[in-house]
Amino acid sequence: MIDDPRRIRRAQHHEPKWNGAIMFEPQKFQNETSHDLASLIELPSSALGEPLPILEMPRRLGARVERTPFAASELEFADQHTIDHVNCPACIAQDEALQGVDVDFATMLFRDAAVYWMNLRRQSTSLKPRAHDATQGNLDALLKFFGALRLCDITPGHIRGYQIARLANVVRVRGQEMHPWKRKAGNMLVNHEISVVGQMLTHCRLWQNVRPFYFPLSVKQWSPRTVLTEDEEERLFDVASRHPEASLAYWVACITNNTSAAGLELRGLRLKNLFLSAEGISEIYVPEDSVKNGHRARKVPLNAQAKYAVEECFKRALKLGACEPEHYLFPFRELRNKFDPTRPASRSWLRKSWDKLRKATGFVDLKPHDLRHHCITRLLENDVNPETVIAIAGHVGRKMMEYYAHQRTRVKYAAVLAIEPKPRKRTITAAVLNARAVSGSTEAAVRAVYR
Repeated sequence: MIDDPRRIRRAQHHEPKWNGAIMFEPQKFQNETSHDLASLIELPSSALGEPLPILEMPRRLGARVERTPFAASELEFADQHTIDHVNCPACIAQDEALQGVDVDFATMLFRDAAVYWMNLRRQSTSLKPRAHDATQGNLDALLKFFGALRLCDITPGHIRGYQIARLANVVRVRGQEMHPWKRKAGNMLVNHEISVVGQMLTHCRLWQNVRPFYFPLSVKQWSPRTVLTEDEEERLFDVASRHPEASLAYWVACITNNTSAAGLELRGLRLKNLFLSAEGISEIYVPEDSVKNGHRARKVPLNAQAKYAVEECFKRALKLGACEPEHYLFPFRELRNKFDPTRPASRSWLRKSWDKLRKATGFVDLKPHDLRHHCITRLLENDVNPETVIAIAGHVGRKMMEYYAHQRTRVKYAAVLAIEPKPRKRTITAAVLNARAVSGSTEAAVRAVYR
């Protein structure tokens, strides 16, 4: 009887190895590795003494990194399988390749595991570049606290300690206060960062030991925003239109206030996404690569004010060098008076112009994204069909939709109450008064009954 190949393999290899069906791009991996990850890869032996062509994952063993020469298209397992797949060397190798990774990953230092984790996530085709940027930003913050810890050594106490330190941006070491981060973090950001830790620990099956003792920080729930009144809205745009130094902010405010498109959605607009018509309906197309989720990509029609603002932004883009369909409507600013139309504007592209708009109009707390909520609120308050609102805005929060659905119900209820038949007053005749008088009832008592 042939021994179990799994037992043979484990006896031959005492140390866990990085085996997995994922190929890294060598140059990309090398550039992004900020610490010396090293691996010495050996192909595992099968039960027949022949190496199995399994893609290898890097692991810490020394001072250099070696990668497998195998490509995914070259993997051949047909000659390694058994007919009934009982004690099948190829299937067992694949199982160990999938599950053995978690064992080694758990023993890595957090700073090394972070590099591996980012490269692993980049293999996903469903995640957008912005998601990778956010994850990398979270890891940069986490490294300042967890960097020297192994994943298997992280406890609920570390998680709670990170929450306290990150909120206050204070870590006390030997009686001295250190400030590892640039600024304090809010509850939501801390929750996002701990979520990354949870994903990494889940990957190596350690999160279930920490999760019962982890309590996310409370996050402010959605509440109805105070939108601009008609007078405030008219004053905002009237004053902003008369300040040339805030013209960019004014155009963007007009677009957002009339289309709900804001932030990343506007920065991702290219010239080919504009459909301007002299007589027909003008539209803008918010593409998939400029939205958080693919289902938010949409076409939005432009009313007169929004069309004017888009045309002005288009003229500005032409002056800044945008001339190809792939060029961005809001080009990236490299230096003063130097723009790159092949790159989208940075996240701070509107800050100076918006500050001037707020100062000129007196709306010091107004944010660009507030006008998106203002647009959605006005649509819902005017009893626009929820499906139409979602088609325009791309996404509307469940609580926001429920709130305004309730508001519309109250308006409709008040409307049907207005047409409800009212009870008629009964007429008191002389015969009724005479009959009641005979029975001993006073006239006042009879009138009280018939009110």
